[in-house]
Amino acid sequence: MNALQPDNRIACHECDLLMQRPQIQGDQVVNCPRCGSRLISSHPNSAERSLALALAGLILLLPANLFPVLTLEVLGRQQEQTIFSSAMVLYRDGLALVALAVLLFAILVPLCKLLLLTYLSGALHLRRRWPLLPLAMRSYQHLDQWGMLEVYLIAVLVSVVKLVDIADVHPGLGLYSLGALIAVTALSSSQLDPDLFWHQIADLGDPVERVETGHE
Repeated sequence: MNALQPDNRIACHECDLLMQRPQIQGDQVVNCPRCGSRLISSHPNSAERSLALALAGLILLLPANLFPVLTLEVLGRQQEQTIFSSAMVLYRDGLALVALAVLLFAILVPLCKLLLLTYLSGALHLRRRWPLLPLAMRSYQHLDQWGMLEVYLIAVLVSVVKLVDIADVHPGLGLYSLGALIAVTALSSSQLDPDLFWHQIADLGDPVERVETGHE
């Protein structure tokens, strides 16, 4: 194949069936004819939607981490817990690995995901060839599997059920922000169109770079 011509084929991620890329118009889903797995899930204005959701997520990330998730009141004494302070309590109790997991998967990974999505969708929306776009896209797709805010929220709800009999438990602004953040990140993952993103990234590069970095 001529190196200056973009590849108009697509391979199934599950069974490796190689086929011609179908023409997608509007909101459509394309499945593999051999194994039935989803190949393309097209969403109109995916870059613009992703940018709006990423910015909303970054805004929600601040109160979700800065404000208390729960406030415990026992015998007139109050204790507020944020995501970071709960990780520090686990560390002081000798559960260093659990504390590290909370810091990574409840704070750092969501932050990196939202920053990468903002970078990617901003570049595609503005049609700017910003550096390391293919690397940013690959990193986002890997990190998208490691966001565990839902697990942390479930752990908080379980703690509320166990503590409600021995203390007054008051949900804080951080808990509401965390719930909204989970909804925004889940929506951003469902609205992102990886096939469209990869092809727009390739279109921003030179013809040779399109072949080297194209759709994964």
